[in-house]
Amino acid sequence: SDFKNKFGFIFDRARAMGGLLSMGEASGAGGSDAKKFTSALIWMHGLGDTEAGWSGMIRADLDLSASVGACKLVFPRAPTQHVTCNNSRTTSWFDMAELPLGAQDLPPLHGCSMEQGQESAKTLHKIIDNLREEGIPSERIVVGGFSQGGATAMLTCLTYPHRLAGCVCYSGILLGADRLESLATPAAKGLPIFWGHGGSDNVLEPSLQQLGVSALKAAGFRVTAKTYEGVTHSSSRQEMKDASEFVNGLLSGGSS
Repeated sequence: SDFKNKFGFIFDRARAMGGLLSMGEASGAGGSDAKKFTSALIWMHGLGDTEAGWSGMIRADLDLSASVGACKLVFPRAPTQHVTCNNSRTTSWFDMAELPLGAQDLPPLHGCSMEQGQESAKTLHKIIDNLREEGIPSERIVVGGFSQGGATAMLTCLTYPHRLAGCVCYSGILLGADRLESLATPAAKGLPIFWGHGGSDNVLEPSLQQLGVSALKAAGFRVTAKTYEGVTHSSSRQEMKDASEFVNGLLSGGSS
């Protein structure tokens, strides 16, 4: 649609690489059906997108080290619902009143539906619960995503009752920055979070990263923040390299 083209939520490269990875395929050293999964990464797409493109990009470009072992990759799809800023129905983790957004726009939630965001987080909590039932400890589960997916990843991690390995946010927005002390569970305190953002992002502006990172650090979270000059509302090879290093640090050796 024109909306997707205007705001760049779907990338040609992502489309070209789509469909390379099904939900639950192993990655890392000896990722095969014969291997028992010892960790997991859940990754969520952005507004108006599906899991197809990002599953291919993560599989191809997230360089998990051999010491991580067999990592289960899970790519949920957002529900299709009405989005105010688009004035139509599309895949969305939560409603947004307007785009583009900067830190100065509609604070503190920036026109985002906290109610729908929390519903999406509950859905992700169930996915995490299922992974735990399969034998993967919560401390070995990383939750991440792009744009709305990154926002939902952070909200999911902040509100989950058990300790997770960490969170990865690409070009996202922090929901609940004004209420982290009451929002975050005891298990989430001090969680490692990677937040990468394009320095030229004209959809979710870099000021949102600055605002969110400041709030997270003030609440005691261990934040690794990277800004990529010249990058718009998209990912880059350097960001994927940095995220790979972060995730490897969380999952290699079995502890965060």
